[in-house]
Amino acid sequence: MAAAAVAGLQAEAKCPICLDYLRDPVTIGCGHNFCRACVQQSYADSQDDFPCPICRFRCEMGHFRSNEQLGRIADIARRLQLPRSRKRQDASLCEKHGRAPCFFCEEDLELLCNLCAQGPDHRGHLARPVADAAAHHRRQLQGYLASLRKGEEDLQRLMSIQNKKPLELREKVENQRQALSSEFERLNQFLDREQQAMLSRLDEEEKDIEQKLRENVDAFSNYVSTLKSQLSRVVELSELSEVQMLSQIKGFYRSENEASPSIFSIRLRKEGCSFPPQYSALQRIIDRFKADVMLDPETAHPNLIVSKDKKCVRFTKRKQKVRALPRRFTARPVVLGFPCFPSGRHFWEVEVGDKSEWAIGVCRDSLPTKARRPALPRQGCWALQLQDSGYEAPGAAPAPALLDVKDRVIGIFLDYEQGEISFFDMAEKSHICTFSDTFIGPLRPYFLVGPDSKPLRVCTGADCE
Repeated sequence: MAAAAVAGLQAEAKCPICLDYLRDPVTIGCGHNFCRACVQQSYADSQDDFPCPICRFRCEMGHFRSNEQLGRIADIARRLQLPRSRKRQDASLCEKHGRAPCFFCEEDLELLCNLCAQGPDHRGHLARPVADAAAHHRRQLQGYLASLRKGEEDLQRLMSIQNKKPLELREKVENQRQALSSEFERLNQFLDREQQAMLSRLDEEEKDIEQKLRENVDAFSNYVSTLKSQLSRVVELSELSEVQMLSQIKGFYRSENEASPSIFSIRLRKEGCSFPPQYSALQRIIDRFKADVMLDPETAHPNLIVSKDKKCVRFTKRKQKVRALPRRFTARPVVLGFPCFPSGRHFWEVEVGDKSEWAIGVCRDSLPTKARRPALPRQGCWALQLQDSGYEAPGAAPAPALLDVKDRVIGIFLDYEQGEISFFDMAEKSHICTFSDTFIGPLRPYFLVGPDSKPLRVCTGADCE
């Protein structure tokens, strides 16, 4: 019974606006009581009169009567609050003023007591009563709920698909492995057949030459016999009388005209292996599409020195005194080549040697000259590069493998209409990687020179061999 009376007293001692215990309570014209700050905040924009929040009776602005006795009763009710209830209530009180929140700031998304709502930090912000704000944000959350559920369903579906990817990967890898095994098996069979055919031809040639050598030895033996016979005849003629010798000398001179056999020289035919298609195809590309690429000094970075024949370029720490031209690279040590390639197929070779850093390929004629970052295909540059002891070709397939130093002559084949730029290891006549893209506008040979003094050299065909 006493607890119910205390609860009733506490309810009557609370402000109908902020729902907290009355602070500096005032009584308005209709007789209802409120915190002075709550009334002033609620009707701050009213000019003459305003409706009572409880009975809607229109009261005059400013006619507030202080109710000190009610204030003391509210303090007593506050002290009578049970410890457990107080602890639960204090958890939601304003940390600054110790009051229950009665407004919600939509700008800062914070709960406000009536004093915070009047403060400078939230002046001009949209502050809704707690009940209105909660209803508004519940509606918002309901909207998010449907979206999140749909997102969860989509994600579950994607996860189901993704979980199947390892199996798909294993199948693709196995298919690729079988294809590679079959390809290498065919290649090995081809090489075995070529080897057997070449060895068979070599055996036949050996037998043929042995037969000719035997015949040549027989010829020498016969000639030696002939010489011995002639020697005996000379001795006989020398011992004859003058008339007898002269009468027989004619026959002797006729027989001595037989020529001596010559030494048989051994010359083996040079066997040529019919290499797989990529070897002969690359050689046909070189023979048909080789281009005489030269370096354009007017594009060279000031730290680059281009040789007089425009075939070699090297890096120097001392900047050269060169003209400031719009097409000269000033941020990265780059030089372009010419001619421009607006179409067609073109092949050239670059000797990179054992330089520790370089990049070669093609780029658009309009490539920015002041860019500090490495140019990528999306910026209009397709290049194979060596940096930090690793090869990179962003966007190309397959990923380039490390080449031996002795192999560092790189062939570059541009097929403009096909949209491909391919790189080849010229020592092994093997493919390194290929970019596939759509080319727009003229393309130019591209060279980035690392910061050591070793040169890059442009060559064509046999010049690099």
